[in-house]
Amino acid sequence: MRSTPLIAAVDCGTSVVKAAVLDGRGRVLAVCSRAVPCRHFPDGRVEQDARQIKAAAFVSLRHALAAGPDYARRVAAVAVTNQRATVVCTGADGEPLAPALSWQDMRGAPELARVRRELDDRAYFNLTGLPNHPVFSLAKILCVRRRQPELYRKTARFVLLHDFLARALGCDDFYTDVSNASLTGLMDLRTQRWSQPLLELSGVPEGKLPIIVAPGRPIGRVSRTAARRCGLPEGTPIIAGGGDQQCAGLGAGVTEPGVCSITLGTASVVFCQTSRPVLDPRRRVTCCAHAQPGRWCLEGLQNTAGDAVHWAARQLAGARGLTPSFWRKVAAVPPGARGVSFLPYLAGAAAPHWRAEATGMWLGLRRSHEPACLMRAVLEGVAMDNRRILDVLAGLRSPVREIRLTGGFAQYPVWNQLQADLYGRKILTLKNAQATLLGVAMLGAWGAGSTAALCFHCWP
Repeated sequence: MRSTPLIAAVDCGTSVVKAAVLDGRGRVLAVCSRAVPCRHFPDGRVEQDARQIKAAAFVSLRHALAAGPDYARRVAAVAVTNQRATVVCTGADGEPLAPALSWQDMRGAPELARVRRELDDRAYFNLTGLPNHPVFSLAKILCVRRRQPELYRKTARFVLLHDFLARALGCDDFYTDVSNASLTGLMDLRTQRWSQPLLELSGVPEGKLPIIVAPGRPIGRVSRTAARRCGLPEGTPIIAGGGDQQCAGLGAGVTEPGVCSITLGTASVVFCQTSRPVLDPRRRVTCCAHAQPGRWCLEGLQNTAGDAVHWAARQLAGARGLTPSFWRKVAAVPPGARGVSFLPYLAGAAAPHWRAEATGMWLGLRRSHEPACLMRAVLEGVAMDNRRILDVLAGLRSPVREIRLTGGFAQYPVWNQLQADLYGRKILTLKNAQATLLGVAMLGAWGAGSTAALCFHCWP
């Protein structure tokens, strides 16, 4: 009996790299992960070791493929998804010249002033679908040019993690897909090409950027060197993936009006699909290219969600962390956290405020407040901004009736119930918790021409 083809998928998140093997029905047969921590510096730098990320991806792939006796042989393609907007400076040999600049690095705010002088915020938003904000890749590139001119001079290409990992697997060049390029701040939302006016204005040569391709397009084959390291057969097709949030939306089945996903990972992202570009006149939510061809998406990003929870846990619970007994205490705290509130802007404010200089804080503290009250306030602070984003979507004629929760923190019933109460909408969790991996596997299957391609009805 002939074996059915499988898809290998890699998800390079902000704190964890995962690799999985999925079948044609979207079932995760094996998954393996490795931590890839960020380094936060007092001057605002946030970096990751790109070589460590590559090693984590290869090790995770090798272990996932080894979970079945014939998984590697049956893999029809491999595809990569990634944290978006993080920039890797690569040399002529394609290797990193310095640590990757995380999307969380906000030092580029002053560098955007030149762009703003020549192109006002409204015109920039109308062109890119993004606010002129340092969370996006353009600010990282300009920051390198001003603060590290020698590194800028030596950099042959500024690439995203998707592009870097795909080339490490065997691609002959750096390829990025439109959904990732959409979060650089340099792509024209409508043409889905690098914007020549923005390139001229910013002084970034197109030759220093990756080649934009459609998601789900074959872009190379696994090399002999990569095959030895990651366990995939030499010659396995490499398929262009997509940004992590676009892939999570795809994997969660967010394909019709009225349905959105909220991903609770390091960040929080409210995501819904549209059939055309929809621009918020007040620039509170972004409009990006989707990983599904011919579609766009409205997004509301919060820079710190799970990251804020982990930070608070370190302050409140120390080495004990988020134990079940601590979560039970949080669940017992009534709505309103007994008067404590929290502003979750530990890495500046993104949607719907877009204030890079904003800071986080607890408010309303009294001696009677216990750690569980403060943690409840953190959960409520993140959820309140998500509620504001949902209200913005309603005002853009994209009202949400159903929310599908994804991400690592969707496994915590306390936070899920809190959101259901606050949003006043139907909340669903997914049987397949690996929505991002499922979404990029769909793109991989499509690009490989597998019979599993675009299995849009495999969502739980």
